[in-house]
Amino acid sequence: MANSTFIKGKNGFPIHLYIWDRVSSPKGLIQIFHGMAEHAARYEEFARYLNNEGYIVYASDHRGHGKTAKRIGDLGDIGKDGFNNIVEDGYIINTMINKRYPNLPIILLGHSFGSFIAQEYIIRYGYTIDGLILSGSAKMKGMDVKLGKLVSIVESKIYNSKKKDYLIDKISFGGFNKKIEHPNSKFSWLTRDEEQVKKYDEDPLCGTIFPIIFFKYFFGGLSKLYIDERLEKIPKSLPIFIFSGDKDPVGGYGKMAKNLYITYKDIGIEDVNMKLYIDGRHEMLNEINKREVYDDIIKWIENHIS
Repeated sequence: MANSTFIKGKNGFPIHLYIWDRVSSPKGLIQIFHGMAEHAARYEEFARYLNNEGYIVYASDHRGHGKTAKRIGDLGDIGKDGFNNIVEDGYIINTMINKRYPNLPIILLGHSFGSFIAQEYIIRYGYTIDGLILSGSAKMKGMDVKLGKLVSIVESKIYNSKKKDYLIDKISFGGFNKKIEHPNSKFSWLTRDEEQVKKYDEDPLCGTIFPIIFFKYFFGGLSKLYIDERLEKIPKSLPIFIFSGDKDPVGGYGKMAKNLYITYKDIGIEDVNMKLYIDGRHEMLNEINKREVYDDIIKWIENHIS
């Protein structure tokens, strides 16, 4: 099991942090940003695999998630300016890592919501890491983002911002099972591994319908990700690996994930790689072929760190 502790994030906010560091001669360190409506403890198996390969792992529960959320009723409440504060929390943890392990390369891995936090992170702090891995990601730009931002702003003026946002939840996720025959869960789109879906369904820290405040700041953050002058701030030498399932609705069944790859190539990132796994869904780290995915990640890391 990981060591766990609370650290002070942006403005002294308490952030719950997991550290898997039982590595005798570490080759590097992986910092993980988890997804929406889940938590960092779900990365235990992957972290132990990385430990066995010689890598220390740090992963925190974002604001409004996991043990950082003080109560079940607080899940999804990322607070005022939550998207930006989560990015800054990640930077604080990264700074702590760099001080403790000044000679180890750091790879940032962001999954889903965490991948969008990571996309913003590299605009601000790309110089603090040695590589970026994006899982279940996409280029989120267009009318869906504009509409989500507008609706959430209007809702926040009418209702208590901590009210569960059933409308945006349905608009955003309601159709994610539509290409799956006879789904056994509303979360079958996550993975073909039914045991993993069952664990997610039964986890009280997963799958919660999030409040208006989450979507207000999430869509606000998304709306600024692909501004040309901001993208230009990403270090051109930062290697990036994007992977996704070609049946992942978050990535537009491969299309929006490819658009993200093209965007990074077009702005001059020197080393961008992408892999789409046939029939894979959203959580490739929990898919039926997860060992293949784990091995691909390790191969990429070891080809990109000195």
